[in-house]
Amino acid sequence: MAVKALAERHLAYLRRGRYLNLSRSWQNRLEIRWADTLEDRWAAFSLVHDEYLRLGYIARPTPSKMVYRLHHVLPTSATLLLTDDSKVIGTLTHVLDTDPYGLPMDKIYHGELQALRRRGRRLAELSALAVRRDYCLQSLFMLLVRAAYGYALEQQVTDFCIMVHPRHAPFYRTVFLFEDLGPERPYFLVNAPAVALRADLLTFSKRLRDLLNGREGHGSLDAFLHQPWEEATGWRHVHRTLSAPQPLSAKDMQTLLATEPAWVDDLDTFQRRSLNDLCRVPFRLH
Repeated sequence: MAVKALAERHLAYLRRGRYLNLSRSWQNRLEIRWADTLEDRWAAFSLVHDEYLRLGYIARPTPSKMVYRLHHVLPTSATLLLTDDSKVIGTLTHVLDTDPYGLPMDKIYHGELQALRRRGRRLAELSALAVRRDYCLQSLFMLLVRAAYGYALEQQVTDFCIMVHPRHAPFYRTVFLFEDLGPERPYFLVNAPAVALRADLLTFSKRLRDLLNGREGHGSLDAFLHQPWEEATGWRHVHRTLSAPQPLSAKDMQTLLATEPAWVDDLDTFQRRSLNDLCRVPFRLH
């Protein structure tokens, strides 16, 4: 009975929110690509800043008018851009777990993440999600999710880990079958509470098919995530540049780190040494 209720809630979310209904009017305007240049990252992190400020996740504008952390500029992280005629309207950063730096959510869920690592899991965090307020369409969010999911499979990620506001957790549990990873805790960086969730990517597709058992009707999330882009969107042409993200150069990393130096103040000795191996840090690490 609980399985049937979850399946019905899953379908209701997709239907009411029109998450898989992509207007054909977008197909010649939207482009999804990796933020491969300093200017691209600047635009992405500026959008995150503006939306976080509007939502109250940050109390006041930052000096740089951007929101990002060290994890978001590492060579192992990849930032997606969704653009409308070159205007950035959406972004999402895929942060791959690394030995020196871990994940952003290690700040408050280190113990829970360590338990997964001890089991040999390869983790990635979806972070810095933002869609412009005047483009707040659920289907555009799904384009970012689809691109991040495909990239995660290419990187042999076993688990997506996320921190979300508690009021958003039911959506992720119901639509993407996330499971609880850690309890609600205050997250000082965004002035809001957070809960930790985890999705097993190795079993996700099977669990979704088993849950619905042929009940998905028109518009299947599993099909949307696994079909070719043109079939998934219903668009004849999908403008995308997603072959492989390019890491920022050492010089570009230096520029961003110099813009917000306080965000690396809490690195430990090993992390500081590793960071200086990546790029010569343009300021003194305390």
